[in-house]
Amino acid sequence: MKKITKFIYVIVTALLIFQCASDDSNTQYTPPENLDISSVNDMYLYNNSGNSFFERYGTATRWRWNDNFIAPDERATPIRSEFVIPAARLIDYLWIEPFTSVGESGKKFIDEFFPPELVFIGSGIFVEEGVKLGFEEGGARVSLLRLNNLDFKDRDWLTDPTGGIITTIHHEFSHVIQRIYGNPVGLNTISEKYVGIEWINTSFDEAIKLGMVSPYGASAEDDDFAEIVSFFLVIDEAVFNENYITQEDCSTFSDPDEVLNCQELNTGRQLIKQKLDLIIEYYKNRVDIDLVEVKNTVQERLDNLLATGVIPD
Repeated sequence: MKKITKFIYVIVTALLIFQCASDDSNTQYTPPENLDISSVNDMYLYNNSGNSFFERYGTATRWRWNDNFIAPDERATPIRSEFVIPAARLIDYLWIEPFTSVGESGKKFIDEFFPPELVFIGSGIFVEEGVKLGFEEGGARVSLLRLNNLDFKDRDWLTDPTGGIITTIHHEFSHVIQRIYGNPVGLNTISEKYVGIEWINTSFDEAIKLGMVSPYGASAEDDDFAEIVSFFLVIDEAVFNENYITQEDCSTFSDPDEVLNCQELNTGRQLIKQKLDLIIEYYKNRVDIDLVEVKNTVQERLDNLLATGVIPD
């Protein structure tokens, strides 16, 4: 089973989505037979007047500690009890509702593809490759980490492209559509090459020159797709356009090396724009989702949350 994991890379602070094969039976979803609703958290998650993830989507949310949810050689900290409901509300506000708000097609998309199991973990998991932020397993389970850092007014915790929780969520969820429909036809031919493991030695500027939004996006087609989707949805539109879309005026430079660097970045931005247009069209054609509208909702809500620190009822 394909397992996709998100890391903060410790040395270069880049974004990594690490893929590996896993036959671990723990990656298979097993519906809960006897629901434990002995706490306020469980009532919210399982028996909440029809509003819980379980009642709406049949999704089991695991927040009590269970070693089976991480590898035998890994260590992590459980989520603090008082953060369980805020984390669940954040998922509704900035993951589920931006899709369901686009209409019946968005509601159908979430109904069909929202994962049947969520795992809440308080800390990151330190491993050789970096620090795990979250991982998605076969479309059946999404595990979200570093939830004990929850702070609704912390922009970095929410949106940092190298580790924000909302960036992580949308990266992981974008792999769902890939599993069902594959990648957009032609995506892998827009840029000349992917660099594989050499992403680790690639800077952000070098990635942009290749037509990718991040170093790990330069590693493989699946991750190129997921990085573009999550960055587009979550990063402030003006910042995203400045970094990845808008052509810089290279005539402002006089040094030949700076001029060449500017031109190469502009060429890469043209490639990113081609990919983004292809991905937007792909979402529309495959699942009738207007990704621009989803982005607008995500960013409007992020602005509100950062300003107030409160998710509206």
